[in-house]
Amino acid sequence: MKERASTVPPPQIPLAFVATALLWLGVLILWSLFGAPPPLAALHALILGFFLTTAMGLIYQFIPVVAMTPLRMQPLCYLHLALATIGTATIVAGFVRGDFFVVRNGGTLFLIGVLLQASIVATTLRGHRPPAPAAAAAFSLLWLLATLSVGLWTAQRIRDGSAIGGAAFSHALIGLAGFFGTLIVGVTLRLLRMFERFDIEPQAPYLAGATGLAAALALLAIFFAPHWVFVPLAVAAAAFVFTLARVLRARNPAYQRETLAYALVSGLGALASTLALAYGDGRLAIVLALWFFVGCAVLGYLQRIVPFLWWIARSRREGTRNIPTLGEMNHSALGVAILALWLLAGMLLAIGQRHLAAAAALLAWVGLLAQLARPFLMQKRSTPIPENGAV
Repeated sequence: MKERASTVPPPQIPLAFVATALLWLGVLILWSLFGAPPPLAALHALILGFFLTTAMGLIYQFIPVVAMTPLRMQPLCYLHLALATIGTATIVAGFVRGDFFVVRNGGTLFLIGVLLQASIVATTLRGHRPPAPAAAAAFSLLWLLATLSVGLWTAQRIRDGSAIGGAAFSHALIGLAGFFGTLIVGVTLRLLRMFERFDIEPQAPYLAGATGLAAALALLAIFFAPHWVFVPLAVAAAAFVFTLARVLRARNPAYQRETLAYALVSGLGALASTLALAYGDGRLAIVLALWFFVGCAVLGYLQRIVPFLWWIARSRREGTRNIPTLGEMNHSALGVAILALWLLAGMLLAIGQRHLAAAAALLAWVGLLAQLARPFLMQKRSTPIPENGAV
């Protein structure tokens, strides 16, 4: 029993990343509501500060738990968080100032942090054959390293006054399809098994592999057949949506709906993004890919993983009979409201209503804070004992 318990990392590690990511999101929303952040600065604050910081923190939780192996080199996780936070702030400051030397330096710090995480994950999995979802999450870090490397190269080309069209598009493609695509597929299939009680996890290696292959083929198409870049991405996104639709048809209605709802919207966002790309609307494709595909996945899975890891921590200290159930820690109506507000913000962003989008996103952020605070504040309702002492 001790060995099994040791495979669950200390909750302070992923929670530190999540708290930092939520702070980044709040700062970005307020900045957009009351100011005018440069587009590239806002874009990287959202991707690096919120999406990536959340993803990297949850990887430290997800891989050891799914692979059932202890997380190694735990103190270095906090060094990684420091490098990621300083790197993100430096990159955003560089874009605000239009100084790509600063951007490159911030990207280097962020890259060093990801290299550190890759080393921690590799050491954690050494000697183990992890299940497909954990393997997909670990493999996604290679895509992230490639994304950051191309980003650094792009920043250097801008400093040198070179054309950056292909480099910038490759940077976005590798990050969205390679890293986030592989990671979201792996995490989704495991969470659906946990919270929907519908096991499609055996398809994880095929879907994750197809996502990675689609990203590689799209990358090649940039240089040899740019008009066909969207095709492999659309096929992979459609396969993901089709798999989720099977869960929708066969799911158990007794279980909570939000996990599948966030996953379906995420998958549909990925598919819609490829269609926008096919029609040549790059801006809409980016909004759909980031806000709907990545954003809905991150928001939805935060509302599952954070209560789960804190429930595990509390159950060790207090015993499962003395704390609320995992289902009670998640408020379904609030989860649906957060999704609706996030979608509204995305639609407003797509039509160029930046301030209205920021206002809707602010409400979603406040709701998310309330949702994630529930596991830390809720107490088990005590059952009154009858006067005669009967139970």
